[in-house]
Amino acid sequence: MLTMDLMNTTKPRQISRLLSWLAMAFLLCACTTAGDRAKIYHEGNAALGGEGGRLSLFLNLKDLKGPHVWMRIQSIDALSDGIWYPVTTTPIDVGSSDIKTGQMFLARSIMPPGYYSRIRFHLGKAYMEKEDADRPFFLSLDRPAVEVGLVDAIRVEKGDSQSLFFTWDTGASLVNKAYFRPVIRVAPKLKHLVADLAYVACPDIDTVYVIRTDKNWVYDSFGVAGNPIYLVKDPKAPKERLYVLTAGDSGIKLVSPSANRLVATYRIPLTSRPVFMEISPDGRWGYIIDKQGGYLIRMDMRSGNLEARVRLGYEPGYIIYLEKYDLLAVSLALSQSVVLLDPMSLSQVYAIPTGNRPEGLLALGDTLYVAERDSNSVLVFDLENHQVKRRISVGFSPRRLLYTDGLIYVSNYGSASISVLQPGQLGVARNIRVLGRPFEMASASNNNWIYVGNEKNGEITVLDPTSNKVAGHIVFGARPLGMVVIR
Repeated sequence: MLTMDLMNTTKPRQISRLLSWLAMAFLLCACTTAGDRAKIYHEGNAALGGEGGRLSLFLNLKDLKGPHVWMRIQSIDALSDGIWYPVTTTPIDVGSSDIKTGQMFLARSIMPPGYYSRIRFHLGKAYMEKEDADRPFFLSLDRPAVEVGLVDAIRVEKGDSQSLFFTWDTGASLVNKAYFRPVIRVAPKLKHLVADLAYVACPDIDTVYVIRTDKNWVYDSFGVAGNPIYLVKDPKAPKERLYVLTAGDSGIKLVSPSANRLVATYRIPLTSRPVFMEISPDGRWGYIIDKQGGYLIRMDMRSGNLEARVRLGYEPGYIIYLEKYDLLAVSLALSQSVVLLDPMSLSQVYAIPTGNRPEGLLALGDTLYVAERDSNSVLVFDLENHQVKRRISVGFSPRRLLYTDGLIYVSNYGSASISVLQPGQLGVARNIRVLGRPFEMASASNNNWIYVGNEKNGEITVLDPTSNKVAGHIVFGARPLGMVVIR
């Protein structure tokens, strides 16, 4: 309840804003998992009319080999203009031994626009795990809350999506091995990175996250309005031009990866809801699929003008550029075919019969691989001789194909697995079990990782291609879709 002193000294607009956020916080009192928290926050914040900006919080471990300490964060607040606004009132259980990769997603909320200078963590209880003890050793809380000041106040604007990163020093948090005084500091943002960066689009929260591929940590984020679904880098200038396809407003947003900022916006005319995009090898032309209308569009990526449009029908869903043949390949789900098109006129050159609902495509030399979603197989087609080489049975609902380091990876959306194929072989070389709904994939070859977008769990599953095993998880608490790695 607000006291009379606060009522007398707070501006009416601030009071109204605070009451709205407190009402939302009251609805979020149940203890949930990270994925559930993200779903509740997304739905709860939608009722606020989109007046604020998103703020995501992540916790990093200073030392992966530190003591095994567990704490419960009862709630988190953020200070702006003298008022503490709730980021979350949902209890979060944090165990140092459970943070396998050294980073954990904490919470996300839409916050009122303004500058935020401090973050406050309210603590519930804490204990230390000991290998030689059957029960955990509960620690006395030295203080009920911890405030962390931001060296540079973070500005949250309407429609923006900011991220804050904190480092938890578990060793320094123990006082005489009996008291718990969590040492949490703001993690400084790195300005120059040696490692590659991976960009991941999360359409449900209008956010693109940036990942350090050397540590598999989220490193930054920025907001992109209109439901960003796919990312395509300019093949000629990948560090300067990243295209973000937005389905909600039928647009293409040009982002500068070097600055992580929006540079320009192109509207895609005569399009109901674009679903996929490809760029020509010279970076000049963009090809956009309008699945609902059944159209393929060619745009000039220098001017943003629509240059050609053709109706393919039959639910087009995926497109790649066959550079060797100077043709486009488009999968048509309802006609059970992949059509090859002239990239300038968009006229059909050839049609390849496929199994049920073809989707993802991959070209290796003279061979085209087609993920046949409802046939649970991958078609291998000889482009030179126009004939089927073989059909390989994989998992349920294969949707995407990725080639890296001499192997082909198939994301089986319906069976929570990744099939590994070796070009030229007749069957599956290996199956990798993953939890959830694996979909989009990308490779960080310099650091030897494969990233698999897991829609159900709101995370990226990290695969080690050397061992072909799951190496970790990068959790966003939101559904990831398009991914691209920029070196």
